[in-house]
Amino acid sequence: MKNLVIASILNNIADILELQEVQFKPQAYRKAAQAIESLSEDIEDIYKRGELEEISGVGKHIAEKITEFIETGKLKYYDKLKKEVKIDIEELNKIPGLGSKKIKILYNKLKIKNLKDLEAAIKRQKLRELSGFSEKTEQSLLEGINIVKSRPHRFLYSQVIPLVKEIKETFERLNFVKAIEVAGSFRRRKETIGDLDFLVVSKEPGKVRDVFTSLPDIKQVLAKGLTKSSIRLNNNLQVDLRVVKEKEFGSALLYFIGNKQHNVELRKFALKKGYTLSEYGLFKLKDNQWVAGRTEEEVYKKLGLQYIPPEIRGNQGEIQAAQNNKIPKLIDFTDVKGIFHNHTKWSDGNNSIPEVVKKAEEMKLKFISFNDHFSSIGITNPLNEARLKKYLQELEKVRKKSSLRVFSGVEIDILKDGTLPLEPKKLKELDVVIAAVHTSTKMSPKEMTARVCKALKNYPINILAHPTDRLIGEREPLKMNLEKVFETAKENDVFLEINSSPKRMDLSGENVRSALNSGCKFAISTDAHNLSQMDAYPLGVNLARRGWVESKKVLNCWSMQKVENALKK
Repeated sequence: MKNLVIASILNNIADILELQEVQFKPQAYRKAAQAIESLSEDIEDIYKRGELEEISGVGKHIAEKITEFIETGKLKYYDKLKKEVKIDIEELNKIPGLGSKKIKILYNKLKIKNLKDLEAAIKRQKLRELSGFSEKTEQSLLEGINIVKSRPHRFLYSQVIPLVKEIKETFERLNFVKAIEVAGSFRRRKETIGDLDFLVVSKEPGKVRDVFTSLPDIKQVLAKGLTKSSIRLNNNLQVDLRVVKEKEFGSALLYFIGNKQHNVELRKFALKKGYTLSEYGLFKLKDNQWVAGRTEEEVYKKLGLQYIPPEIRGNQGEIQAAQNNKIPKLIDFTDVKGIFHNHTKWSDGNNSIPEVVKKAEEMKLKFISFNDHFSSIGITNPLNEARLKKYLQELEKVRKKSSLRVFSGVEIDILKDGTLPLEPKKLKELDVVIAAVHTSTKMSPKEMTARVCKALKNYPINILAHPTDRLIGEREPLKMNLEKVFETAKENDVFLEINSSPKRMDLSGENVRSALNSGCKFAISTDAHNLSQMDAYPLGVNLARRGWVESKKVLNCWSMQKVENALKK
């Protein structure tokens, strides 16, 4: 699974080219990287089919470079660029808020090449002497360095999907494997994954072990036992596999899916019922007789509990709810009728409006919402009032030809003072107004909260986009009073976005639950900038499920008439 590695290399190439002040090429490499990051299958499989150039943003020259890396494990062009700039781009890129422009200034003025150089310069208070830098910049970058140092290495959920699929398919083809399932945080659909756990039912554990420890792309075999084996892949992801008996499969899944706190409380509950529960099964406390364990459902039922979906197993009241038959019917992927927040070439997207509509039709969606960027937020080619008029005209033409309901709209910036750069009267002419914070992200919690709430109160906003503005592993969430923001959104009939972009996943599952308890409703979006990213909406469904959300609380799942009525402000 080289998707993550290749995307990272392409992004690093873009950064180096920007340092060298090369025009246009950086943007091409970034678009290709973005598309590869969002792929739902292994890029090597696409390469084998000869379809690399069918990936959005990947032309002939970039496809050749991807091919070279897949075939040799190296890329001469990248190695050449790294020697030319003499800067450890890979290391410095990990620091939130440190872009290629700042990296270039730091090198030209202070000869900073890596993390060690940067930390030393900050301690000597050298950065504040530079134009465009300050004491506040030093503090922010130092915080970023500490985050990088303390952060455990985790993988985005989306990055691990192709690997899970590949491993499962490998073992499902074997006649000596009766069942295989993935457990752990992946099964709980967390936004990031630390490692992978697989459980296999087989009467020939030795054969299972040998296949597992011979998988491609292994960097190191960490353990090679008869019932448990561990490997580390070339991308440093650890994968564990256990072989269990058929009668233990369900109880083992319960144990290894977790989380730990849920397991502890479930065992306590079992004791009160006169049972002991372990990975090997549910047993009577009195005589240690095995009573259940083949399936998770069987164990829960024997304990007198409603089945608890893995996404909400976190010791947050789910056991008590299951005892009282109060576990809600969580939203499912099949409930989603359409997706919001899609970008096109009218701003910073890769595809035309007709191309996006065609993709939506192929996905059998009922509606699609277009929300290109309005106002200058540091992106190329944002909409302004003159271009907005032409944009809406094209949307109207496409709408007349499509079987889909095509919603017009923008993604508009909430300015520092809480205003929007388009008057309410003009906004009301659009179907879907999505507002978001993109700039001035370092405001105090009090100021940021006031800024967002002011916009929600004074403008006809339908959806608050990526409410915390986080980028997982790259940018920390905005500091603000989320409870106050949720309350204001509810009072003003603003839907909170659950952004499915793999790096955003915003709101988090925990924040979705908090917003739900505040009475909020939600809109699942893709924030898609290319066609492949439109397939990412299930990641948003995952987050909604983790937040205990039912389909009736999600705009995407409503009837078309109800959606249209809800969007009228």
